[in-house]
Amino acid sequence: LDTGVDYFHGNFGGTNGEARFAADNHTIIEPGSFPTAKVVAGTDLVGDDYDASSDDPAVATPKPDPDPVDCNGHGSHVAGSAAGFGVLSDGSTYSGPYDNTTHSNSFRIGPGSAPEASVIAVRVFGCAGSSSDEVIVAALDFALENDADVVNMSLGSPFGRDDEPSTQASNTLAEAGVVVVASAGNEGAGAYITGAPAIASRAISVAAIDASGATFPGANAALSTGKSLVMQN
Repeated sequence: LDTGVDYFHGNFGGTNGEARFAADNHTIIEPGSFPTAKVVAGTDLVGDDYDASSDDPAVATPKPDPDPVDCNGHGSHVAGSAAGFGVLSDGSTYSGPYDNTTHSNSFRIGPGSAPEASVIAVRVFGCAGSSSDEVIVAALDFALENDADVVNMSLGSPFGRDDEPSTQASNTLAEAGVVVVASAGNEGAGAYITGAPAIASRAISVAAIDASGATFPGANAALSTGKSLVMQN
């Protein structure tokens, strides 16, 4: 669930991807273009111009279409990290094997974590801007209806609550047997604060830390000797 997937790209098995992407009409499915052997299903729930944070109702209102092709790049990057085939230094798609010899190849883009997995691309962002709980829940429903095994959401709202719709929907998918993975927060530094839907009790919440400003919870206590002691939780 992201900005879509560029299924023309060599990382997903496409050929002549740049030209095919440039010629693509992002609002329809051209014959033979989608789905592909790698990106086996998907949809665009919002359209290119969508931005939920806009004050313009025409922009903040989703305009769905059937083509989940990416016009931002983030979704393709995330999908590639998860399940891309890999692209060799000559620009061709890597076709394997995926074993202890893989690293001996020269890559332009390395294979993803699960390069033999299929991808379902559900587009919940326009080319720029934000999305809404309503769209995220609809995307989770789409994933469930299309038999997804794992849902990845590199997205979220800050200061998440367990009663938010996207959180509840994530728990529902997990109860149905879908592994739900979401980013703990995309709002910059904010230790110990988890966003939604990652706060869902049945989701896998994934976080990163900025080591340049690492801190830890603690307090200073004055001892009778006049020295100070730092107590760490």
